[in-house]
Amino acid sequence: MECIIFVEASQTGAGEVACAYAKNSGYFVILFCKSILNYKQNIFKNCDSVVEIDTTKISELIHETDKLRQKFSIKAVTTTSDFFVVQTAQLCEYLNLPGNSSYSVENIKNKLKMRNEIEKFKPELNPQYFHALSLEDAIKFATNNSFPFIAKPINGNDSLHVKKISNTHDLQKYFHDRNHWGVDVSGQNFQSGVLLESYVQGTEFCLDLLKSFSGKLILIGAFKKMLAGTEQGYFIKIGASFPASSIETDLLFKEISPLVEHMGFAVGAINIDCKIENGKVKVLEMNPRLVGDQMGSHMIEIATGLNPAHAIVDVSCGKDIIWQPKKIRGAAIHRLTMPYAGYFAGLYNLEHLKKMEHVESVNILGEIGKWIEPASSNQGVIGSVIVSHETEELAMNLACEIASHIEVKVDILPTTYTCNELINQIQDNNY
Repeated sequence: MECIIFVEASQTGAGEVACAYAKNSGYFVILFCKSILNYKQNIFKNCDSVVEIDTTKISELIHETDKLRQKFSIKAVTTTSDFFVVQTAQLCEYLNLPGNSSYSVENIKNKLKMRNEIEKFKPELNPQYFHALSLEDAIKFATNNSFPFIAKPINGNDSLHVKKISNTHDLQKYFHDRNHWGVDVSGQNFQSGVLLESYVQGTEFCLDLLKSFSGKLILIGAFKKMLAGTEQGYFIKIGASFPASSIETDLLFKEISPLVEHMGFAVGAINIDCKIENGKVKVLEMNPRLVGDQMGSHMIEIATGLNPAHAIVDVSCGKDIIWQPKKIRGAAIHRLTMPYAGYFAGLYNLEHLKKMEHVESVNILGEIGKWIEPASSNQGVIGSVIVSHETEELAMNLACEIASHIEVKVDILPTTYTCNELINQIQDNNY
């Protein structure tokens, strides 16, 4: 029996869609995950087997895969999770399956290595950047480049710990906080130091590409992004619309596609966050996987009639990709965050919102009953509304309008608590 192994999965849509497509294509679907407790139940209905192992360690992935080879013919190994693209590439190399080299994937995912590669190939796509190992290093960068600038982890995700630094106090606080980051949500360590980059003005985009098994680089399109929290120095991707104008998309593809080839990206989906500033393209980061946050799994299909989550399954199985959109329509997403700290209890008028004209879906992404702070990164998103319209601009305007009227349910106390927990809550909140 032929099987497909997913090394972890995105939980905002792409993972579920890809697993369902693989299962419907007749494959036995196996999910490797560190803990089933990290997942919502929806994804498991499309998995024939779930194996709990330490997915951060290639040695354990190989050991478990060798056991599976005694029973299955392993057709493909893939992932929709940004945190595990390197391990997936390593496992594909071990099994001699279609995929990217782990060297190439590491150079793309690691933000410092990515910057160094861009600098060698086409430095005008880079902002000024510096790897600061200490506060003293960072102060030198500030002296030479002035404020504001961006500080970020070298290996991070979801804009976590990405901060605009406006003065020396911000910089000192950032390096103080850096000492307490610990590990990321996947349990992997942050690389030492901090990547500093000059602040790039302009509109932010996400260029989405597919590399077919034959080697052809396919343009899916570009998202135009809307950011929130920038006044506080954060970068929360609160909204996005698709497809961006042909003028913007063509410029991005012209400037960035040669870079993708230079980086050695061989097969699958890749997305590139970038800005256009005064007609010039600057790369913010590159991600060697399908764009997440419901953009790749939901919005592209709404706009084109095709789902790239299906394409990444096909290409991982060694099949060629033909990308011929069945329609062109505007799609937009507006994400929802907590208005203030508290226990997330859902959204008011959820069923009414779902029935509104042009609304494709209203989604609860946060964990009900969990204490959640106001967002300081993309990990603080607790819901979303996705709409479609004749153009991406009309869709984005509508998504913003609907989102402005959505009320988030917030409880001050948890829905279930013991007497002692209630006393502690009262004391902590000075009731």
